[in-house]
Amino acid sequence: MTHRSPLVTLAGLVVAFAIFFGINLANSAPRQATGPGYSSASPSASSQSNQTESPSATTQQATPTASPSETATAEPEGDQFPEKVVYAGRTDDDSTAIAVAVLGDRAAAYVCDGRNVEFWMRGSARDGELNLRAKNGDTVEAKLEGSTIDGTIELGDEKLEFTIDEAKRPAGLYRVRGSGYTIGWIVLPDGSQVGIEARDDGTSTAAPKLDPDQPDVEVNGESVTPKPVEGDEDI
Repeated sequence: MTHRSPLVTLAGLVVAFAIFFGINLANSAPRQATGPGYSSASPSASSQSNQTESPSATTQQATPTASPSETATAEPEGDQFPEKVVYAGRTDDDSTAIAVAVLGDRAAAYVCDGRNVEFWMRGSARDGELNLRAKNGDTVEAKLEGSTIDGTIELGDEKLEFTIDEAKRPAGLYRVRGSGYTIGWIVLPDGSQVGIEARDDGTSTAAPKLDPDQPDVEVNGESVTPKPVEGDEDI
């Protein structure tokens, strides 16, 4: 029978013990989780990332959004009438003359065909719009467009359109009240004029010639002085 030496036996035991210890150590080590959707970042690192989100992002979310009423720009104002101005011209069909005098927010107008149609109007001139009415119910409505006014004259069932410019003197609107009559003149920018002498008895005739530079005129043997009409006159 063969006998092993004590040293060989001891060496074998050491090797066996080393192998056994290594196996136990490998089994006791924590296993790494794997699989779809797995992240190797530790929970503490993820939490720290969420907590250290940039201040600018938080501030941007907290900023209130301005309401439409706060951000909307104000509508620009429309054209406004000069404080004192006169407009004069003819209707689009060239049948009738019209003159409008404005003073502040009040206006006066005269419509005349030079033969048998004539009437005076009063009304308002606000926010670039004219609204005038005669005693018989006829009306003028117009809107300011730059240096001109565009509008409509309503004579009963008839409507006349017009676009007229500012009238620089001597052009303009003139009127005189005498004994038993009233005369109105529209002096147009081209120097022509249209007017009627309306008598208190209901008859009428063409107005006498007016020279704005020497305004005195003779009516029925009487010398009278026509004056420019302003928008606030009681006519």
